[in-house]
Amino acid sequence: MVHPRVLSVPIPEDSLLKNLLSRVDYSDAFAVRLPSDVGVDAGEWADRFFAQPPSWVRRALALRDSLVGALGLKTNDLEAAVPFPELLRTGKEVVYGVDDRHLDFRASVHVARSDGAVHISVATVVHQHSLFGRLYFLPVRVLHPLIIRSMLRRLTA
Repeated sequence: MVHPRVLSVPIPEDSLLKNLLSRVDYSDAFAVRLPSDVGVDAGEWADRFFAQPPSWVRRALALRDSLVGALGLKTNDLEAAVPFPELLRTGKEVVYGVDDRHLDFRASVHVARSDGAVHISVATVVHQHSLFGRLYFLPVRVLHPLIIRSMLRRLTA
């Protein structure tokens, strides 16, 4: 079986992410194109996206939490079904996010039907508050696309 390709895409035009942060210092979005007969409920896709991430992703998040917790930054609830708080939900998009002293981020799982297919995209926007936020985000900037692509591939397996 051939799995759908994960592509780098623009943030969907109708995404709720467009106006959630006062400034965006980093953004990315990745998507898969699925057959038209799959469901289009964003909540179901978001739940599936976060369910059972690859073990290397769990280890990376655990390492991140052990390092930043010592610095007084917010850590994730790695035992929760979704490690980030849900902020907004519509039928076609679920938005998660955290505000911290070094940066704020928002991430969404967006579902759209077009071109005879269903497009599932995961997009992220980040506002960095300080030099520490920019330094913190350097390794995240490298790993984040790998994590999202891996989780989208797993989503469609």
